Amino acid sequence: MDAEEAQAQLPLVAHAAAGDRSAYATLVRQFQHPLFAFLGRMGLRQAEAEELAQDAFIRAWQHLPHYRAEHQRQHTGHPAAEDDGAACDAPGPAQALQSRQQQAQLQAALRRLSPDDRSVLALAYVHELTLADVARIEDCSPAAAKARLHRARERLRQALAELDLHTLE
Repeated sequence: MDAEEAQAQLPLVAHAAAGDRSAYATLVRQFQHPLFAFLGRMGLRQAEAEELAQDAFIRAWQHLPHYRAEHQRQHTGHPAAEDDGAACDAPGPAQALQSRQQQAQLQAALRRLSPDDRSVLALAYVHELTLADVARIEDCSPAAAKARLHRARERLRQALAELDLHTLE
C-alpha cells in the first residue's frame, strides 16, 4: 500500500475507530488477503493462519479507538520499481532456475525457524519496517527487537548452511 492509498483509508479507519462495524468489516475484507499471504510466507498451515488472522483482527478492533494516524508508516516504494525507461534486464533461463532454487532453499530454511524468528525477519525484510515499528508490533523495546532480529538472522544463516550441506551429500 502506498502513501496515497493509506491516505484514502484514513476516513474508513476513523469511522471504524468510532465504532462503525460496517467500516471495520470493509477494512477486514481489504486486509485479510495480504494478512493471509504474510502468514503463508511465514510457513503456517491454513488453520493456524486463520486463527492468527482472527486474533489479529479482534485485537485491531479492540485497539482501534487508540489508533493515531500520525503513527502510520509512510511507504515510499522501491526505487527499483520506478520506471526509468531503462532496458529490461530480465534473467535468462539459467538465472531464473537458480533464483527459483534459491527461493526454495530459503523457504525450506525459514520453515526450520520458530514462528517468532520468522515474524521478526518478515517484518524487517519483507515489509521493510524500522526497528521501532518491529518493536511496537512485537510488543518489545527497540533494543530487544534488534537483538531478536540478530539472533533470527544467525539461526537463518545456520539453517541455510545445514541445507547446503544436505544438498552436497
